[in-house]
Amino acid sequence: MHPPDASDDLVISTPERVAFQYEIAGIGSRFLAQILDSLVIMAILIEIILGFILLAGYFLVSEAVWNGQTLGKRAARLRVVGDHGEPVTLGQAAIRNLVRIVDFLPVFYAIGMLTLFINGRGKRLGDFAAGTLVVRDRERVSLYDLSSAPAGAVATPQPAASIWATPASTPATPLTSSTPTGEPAAIDPGLRRLVVAYAARREALPVARREALAQSAEPALRRALPDVVAIAGALAALDQLAEREGISPYRPMYHGASSAMTWGVTTLLFFWMPLIAIPTGILAIVFANSAVREIRSAPNRYQGDDRAKTGRLLGIIGLSVSSILLALFIIAVVFRSG
Repeated sequence: MHPPDASDDLVISTPERVAFQYEIAGIGSRFLAQILDSLVIMAILIEIILGFILLAGYFLVSEAVWNGQTLGKRAARLRVVGDHGEPVTLGQAAIRNLVRIVDFLPVFYAIGMLTLFINGRGKRLGDFAAGTLVVRDRERVSLYDLSSAPAGAVATPQPAASIWATPASTPATPLTSSTPTGEPAAIDPGLRRLVVAYAARREALPVARREALAQSAEPALRRALPDVVAIAGALAALDQLAEREGISPYRPMYHGASSAMTWGVTTLLFFWMPLIAIPTGILAIVFANSAVREIRSAPNRYQGDDRAKTGRLLGIIGLSVSSILLALFIIAVVFRSG
């Protein structure tokens, strides 16, 4: 009886003259092992992808369909709104929930909680990126809402605080009108609520709509500023009260800030692909720096400073992680070749 053919086996001899023999694996067994490993990797990836879709998709769809609310927010009477109190858009819901990935790092919203404490207005990075704010859900104030309210001062909405700048500490001056003797007197609370809502959006309203709003409030405007209404009309009085309110008029979002945000989110999503993440991260930083310069040079014309800086931060994070992964891959290849 002849011994089995061992020509295809691996034989290793030790210095102690002990030989070890290994049977070289065939194509079939290696193929089977590769299939099993691929199935395991695919199952892990599918679980990760489904988990991400469930996490981000649930918040995104809920907030977009239910006007800024999820089941939890509805139960707690909370709502996501824009920085000026406007309903949240689909784009804003998408951005704030994509950036949720960063807010969640390193564990259980550590970055998000740190951001909340820094800005003091309950805004995480996703809120700064999307221009949103979580508020307690109450009855909305319409531009046509002139119903009476309890007497007393109504707080003026303050601009959203920024994690990139020191929050303003100067309280807003209550809106008043002048009496015939020249002494300031508080205007009708219902009119003031209209003025607050109008002041933040008047630049976005057509003239016809502004005139219609002024006409609907003419009796209250005539009581507040009789001389202005008599000489220049109700719209002039409404504009004058809006200017006294001190709320910044509507300013369009600077396009470079939106581009920086887009590239920053893209870098974050594809951090594991250096060929995509590195150029997009650089673009996020470049667009953000350009946008910040332009917005600072014309602060009364554009908005988006927070969005640009948040996009730059996301770009830097994604670019850094992707660069580290690329460096580790290169080091592994070099050492393996050596």
